[in-house]
Amino acid sequence: MNTMKSRLYGLRHIMVIALLAIISHVYVLWRFLAPDDSKRQVFMTGANDGLEQMLPMQLYLYEKFKEGIWFYDTDFGLGGDFYTDLAYYYSTNIIYYINILFIRAGELLTGFDTSTVDFWAYNAFFISILKAFLIIYFTYRFLGTLGVGPLYGILGGFIFAASPTYFRFTVFWSFFSDVFIWLPLTLWALELLIRKKKPGLFIFATAATLINNFYFGYYQLIIAIVYLGIRLLFRKQGDLPRIGTIKLAVPSAIIGAGISTVAFFHAVRGFLNNDGREYDVDVPMFAELDWQDNIFYENYLIIILFIAIQALFTIKLYKRYFYKVFAVLTIVFMLFTLSPYIDMLFNGFQQPQKRWHYMLVFFHAVLIAQYFAHFREISLRQYLFSLIPVYIILAFSIYWKEDVVVWVYLVPVIHLVGFLLVYLKGRQPLLQGTNAVLLVLLTVMVSASHTNTQIYHDGITDRNHLFYISSNHYASDLQKHNVELVQDMKTPEQKLDYKVRNQDNTPMYMGFNGTSIYSSIIDGDIIDFYYNDLKVNIRYETISRYSTFQSRSNLFSLFNVDYMMREDDTYGIPLEFSPIIDDGTYTIYENEAPLPFMRYATDIYDPDTLTHPLEREHAMISGIVTDALEPTASAEPMENVLDEVSVEAQNATYSDGVLEVPEDGGGLSFNFDPLLDQYQNADVYIEMHVEMIEPNKRFTINVDGYPNERLFATSKYRTYADDLLYRVELEEEVPITFSSGKYAVELQSVHVEDYEVLEQESARPDPRYTVSEQGNAYQITLENPRAGIASVPIVYRDGMKVTGDDSGDLEAFRANYLMTGFTPGADDRVITISYSPPYYTLTLIISILSLLISFVYLDLFGIRRRLKRLFK
Repeated sequence: MNTMKSRLYGLRHIMVIALLAIISHVYVLWRFLAPDDSKRQVFMTGANDGLEQMLPMQLYLYEKFKEGIWFYDTDFGLGGDFYTDLAYYYSTNIIYYINILFIRAGELLTGFDTSTVDFWAYNAFFISILKAFLIIYFTYRFLGTLGVGPLYGILGGFIFAASPTYFRFTVFWSFFSDVFIWLPLTLWALELLIRKKKPGLFIFATAATLINNFYFGYYQLIIAIVYLGIRLLFRKQGDLPRIGTIKLAVPSAIIGAGISTVAFFHAVRGFLNNDGREYDVDVPMFAELDWQDNIFYENYLIIILFIAIQALFTIKLYKRYFYKVFAVLTIVFMLFTLSPYIDMLFNGFQQPQKRWHYMLVFFHAVLIAQYFAHFREISLRQYLFSLIPVYIILAFSIYWKEDVVVWVYLVPVIHLVGFLLVYLKGRQPLLQGTNAVLLVLLTVMVSASHTNTQIYHDGITDRNHLFYISSNHYASDLQKHNVELVQDMKTPEQKLDYKVRNQDNTPMYMGFNGTSIYSSIIDGDIIDFYYNDLKVNIRYETISRYSTFQSRSNLFSLFNVDYMMREDDTYGIPLEFSPIIDDGTYTIYENEAPLPFMRYATDIYDPDTLTHPLEREHAMISGIVTDALEPTASAEPMENVLDEVSVEAQNATYSDGVLEVPEDGGGLSFNFDPLLDQYQNADVYIEMHVEMIEPNKRFTINVDGYPNERLFATSKYRTYADDLLYRVELEEEVPITFSSGKYAVELQSVHVEDYEVLEQESARPDPRYTVSEQGNAYQITLENPRAGIASVPIVYRDGMKVTGDDSGDLEAFRANYLMTGFTPGADDRVITISYSPPYYTLTLIISILSLLISFVYLDLFGIRRRLKRLFK
């Protein structure tokens, strides 16, 4: 009977937690379903990274997994290992996997369409409510181990789950807020280990955290070590001996890490393979504060509830062990918000990022829960004393912000109920219930006010809106129709160069083989290719994106980009492309100088001997560039015709390498008149070094109508690639204009490209072949096989494997900077190209063995016996 009553009691708690998980989302749900049309259909995903990264990546991975493609695809940007590179996001994310299991089941049962961004926008509400449930539940269970009763344990979890920080993380970077689940789970697991000698949950928490996201696994490692260190240094009665705790914690952590290896190892590889540019900016010890940095009042990221201030000033409760622990942690982490150095520490000693604030939110939520759990111990005098700093901070905040936030009016009401509870020693169930309801209401109001002003503000709600998704800013019916037209025309291996405005992940959500991507983790070899080897100067300077090829025909042909779609007013159509379809809004172009997908080469070039991007392009077209084979050819140096070009300053002054532009639009004018008689149909490649001296701001270099947006000197996302190459069509006058400012400008070279090398190679007879995708592999079937050195524009990654049906392993190697090279035999009719991440089999074995070891290890603590008793 007692067991049944206990289960019913627990079920009631679960139902309350589920209800609170929904209530925590009342504002975002109201904005989606509001009766006022001007406020409706605002979905729970940010307009920037949310729409540009989160939703497309979720859709893309789901479609790949559904097709049985697990690691690599040529439609991942130029091509790449999405399992490794998207581990920062969703490819190893446990919460995402749970989500897509629900989605797949629903798709099979009801047949709803998962192939649109709209669906994933709706799905964001479902998965966020599920996460809120888990956050509240794990926090409630952790607080239970601290001696906090169910009422305030659940409310502590609610304060954490419904915090402004949670919604900011979830709306803009949904995978960020997963860490809200793992923090209370990890600390709960540590308490079970320290106090009850139960390591099972700690093994699970360690494995789950490291599998889910390696980046936040680093955050969790820091706080787990800090918490364990506190618990070992300042032991509580009933704890295991220090040595005993360490003997349990260390092997448990190692086993948990071992279980995670198949995900964690490859995620770290992706991070280490990312572009490694250092953040070369002096970081101050303390931040320059303004009203937005006030963590108690309308901060853009975090708001500490004023009840935590009362708790911190209630000194009597510091006699309680866990109260003191979380009071000190709250104070210390509040002070941490003042220093960008702490932001760097938690970001792996890179550029400052305020992603650790969720820990402070958790500490203050745990402190508040304990404060109310021990409310009856507070004297009336102490309670009134604790209100003084609250009203001082509130008055100062209102004065500083010059605005009264709506939740402020609830403060005296809560204080009045608190006063009555203290006066009556907390023995009034009605007052306790009223206090709990007011806490929920306060938390929801603080979160709603913050979401309304700091997240759902103008400029965001114009875009994270259902009408925006179906507009020509994102994915209109006309755009999708034109993409389908190209899909019908092209062969599987050919690429279409198209993105909707600034949506670099357009190929992900429209489902075609494109050339662009937007991701925080990008293979460093691709970044080197763009910024160093070929100096492809994309329109927006960033290390997180790449797209198109700066209208350079050689590169389009080399990578089988044989179709292009542009709006009529778009700048820069490659010289070798011609229009084939024009609907009045969009024009589709076709490459008139295509190259075959599989290309044989006789000339081998050493990459170290090629000095200019055009030399490298010509070498790739006429032969193959690689350091894996002995070179057999050398490139002819390109002629630098800078001396034949006259350059004059216009609305600017240029002297001794310093360009001063007093107003936007001034700059340099290049006169190519002497070259016009020599070249009739050509491009000019202008190379220059440009750095802004002053002021420190974003600036634009506009090259004959091509606006190259450059980041300010201290930006976290600067490429530090200041040797710039611009391609323009050869005309008599070519202006290069700048934003106002002072620049260091060095003109380095001018080269003319008439594409003779490309046209000659394109005119050669193609090897006859067909290309097909077979699950996780690509097959090239040759009609006229022959021996030789070959390359394909499939981006090479360590782990690439090429086999011939006759020769077996063809020993793949890196060719042409990014491509895959191999040497087929004379009788190889079917070439198969496949990929799996390096050491994947080994890491999978380690994970399986670690899982088996965990069962043996846990059996030492009687887990099997307890399970048998449970299921008898």
